[in-house]
Amino acid sequence: MLDVTITPHREFLTADRAEQTLFVMLKLRPTREVSASRPPITFIPIVDTSGSMYEETSCGKTKLNIVIESLEQLVKTQQTDPRDRIAIIQFDDTASVLLPPTSTHDTQAIQQAIKRLRDSSGGTHLAKGMRKALELLENCELSSRRILIFTDGETFDEIDCRELSIKFAKAGIPITALGVGDYNEDLLIQLSDRTGGQVLNIVETTQSNGTGDVPITELPTVIFQQIQQSQAEVINNLKLSLQTVKGVTLRRLCRVYPDRVDFPLDTTPYPIGSALAHDDTVFILEFNVDSRAGSRVRIAQLGLTYDTPGQQRRGELPPQNLIVQFVAGQDSVAQTNPEVMGYVQQCNITNLIDRAADIAEQDPDRAQQLLETAKRITEKIGNDSILQALNQTISEVRHTRKISPGARKTIKMSAKGKTVKMSGSPDDQLFEGNIRDLTGA
Repeated sequence: MLDVTITPHREFLTADRAEQTLFVMLKLRPTREVSASRPPITFIPIVDTSGSMYEETSCGKTKLNIVIESLEQLVKTQQTDPRDRIAIIQFDDTASVLLPPTSTHDTQAIQQAIKRLRDSSGGTHLAKGMRKALELLENCELSSRRILIFTDGETFDEIDCRELSIKFAKAGIPITALGVGDYNEDLLIQLSDRTGGQVLNIVETTQSNGTGDVPITELPTVIFQQIQQSQAEVINNLKLSLQTVKGVTLRRLCRVYPDRVDFPLDTTPYPIGSALAHDDTVFILEFNVDSRAGSRVRIAQLGLTYDTPGQQRRGELPPQNLIVQFVAGQDSVAQTNPEVMGYVQQCNITNLIDRAADIAEQDPDRAQQLLETAKRITEKIGNDSILQALNQTISEVRHTRKISPGARKTIKMSAKGKTVKMSGSPDDQLFEGNIRDLTGA
């Protein structure tokens, strides 16, 4: 049901050298039979109906009206299956289920629920809406489930949101977070990373600026794309089991294609999201490896469990041995795998951007240096949307000596967007030169 390849970034590690880093690429691809299956989906928009959602945007419509119109357009498309279900939840000071899970072909019930979004107003308590969604979805197993959160402000219950995201991750339910205005980008990134979802920065303009930002007028397209992605997630509820030997530690676990996610390491087995039909889903595991004598050694075992909702089955990958050859005197000649290193550097772009955003106010010169390094890596990899965001942010730091809140959202969300599929390295010189000192990798 699932083709799996495990590739380390080096064939050899140096014997008797302490604190070595080993990058391992885990590549998953659904089989042709599984890719042809069509999972039933359960899709839940959780809509912020707080008072600020009634403010007009530059296109002359309130944010809430744009969300309502986007959902109404979704109903009209009829690009769904009778097995698919949609629920609608609103939140402000309280939260309520406006529509329980209902067939997407019951257009009358859906349209009535969408209109009721205008009946509420108040503060922002996102966790109350998330809790309602979790109650609806916990028993909807063996379907492709997705939460879409739309919010324009900072929530009063951030700690509760973070705790609930752990439950979403364990249940295999990804969260796509759409933020517009003065929202907490770190919280939305954490919700999407924890659950293997996505995060998008919605801007109150009518035209794209070339970065990863999404004009609010394109919200109907975004929602439709989320439905399409749910339909394409033929493998979901992926969980990675990992057992390492003494002296080997997992330091980082990332999804690096088709987009970027940094998974926390505090929950085992590790929930790692879904896999799309007809394409690879690629992860990078970063290990710290203590010294070993020259020998061939098993340093870890990896296993997977997952659901195939289109076939109403569960599957597993039995434990796979991760074996490394330690060889004396190989430090200067061991070659790296260019595909693995290409994905590692896409991880490092995000790390550089995050560090630059954190220190820009105290040390703008260092922040600019980190962004310039991220730009050089991005140019070699060829990710145009991140490159555009980097150019704009570098220019802002150079002229204003800071990163504005809007630019911070743009640059951080762009780094979490679509990545470039690697087949080899465009230039090994940067990857094997001073990149370790610049990025910490």
